[in-house]
Amino acid sequence: MSAVDIADATALAATAARLRIALTVILRRTRTYPNKCRLSATQWAVLGRLHRCGAMAAVDLARLEMLRPQTMRNVVDGLRDKGLIVGARDPIDGRRVNLILTDDGLAWVRGQQGSPSNTLAPVLSESLSSGELSKVGEALDLLERIAYG
Repeated sequence: MSAVDIADATALAATAARLRIALTVILRRTRTYPNKCRLSATQWAVLGRLHRCGAMAAVDLARLEMLRPQTMRNVVDGLRDKGLIVGARDPIDGRRVNLILTDDGLAWVRGQQGSPSNTLAPVLSESLSSGELSKVGEALDLLERIAYG
């Protein structure tokens, strides 16, 4: 490895550590706000995955989210109980049930409904200017590419 490669690897490791720490602290800060319908990070991840990738079976979600199928079943049941997702028979393989976002689920993912998405809004507005919020919006495309591959 050349000196430049080592410096790049060191900078990359530092960036990765800073990102992980910042995301953890942001999530913890959002938990301090009152929330009538709290969702876990895993439930949010499943909503995001269904929004980004479309309908899929629970077994596929479990694989993509690196969860055991039994754990995913609990996550899916919680989201279904809240009316955020529903199951629909696969049009090609009628034995398979695909999970899809309901209108309420889509509204939550888009931040248009439900207090869980609004818990982060006060943190953002208290911490950033409108110009900085625009930069966060731009960075989200990159972060979602990292998240979903």
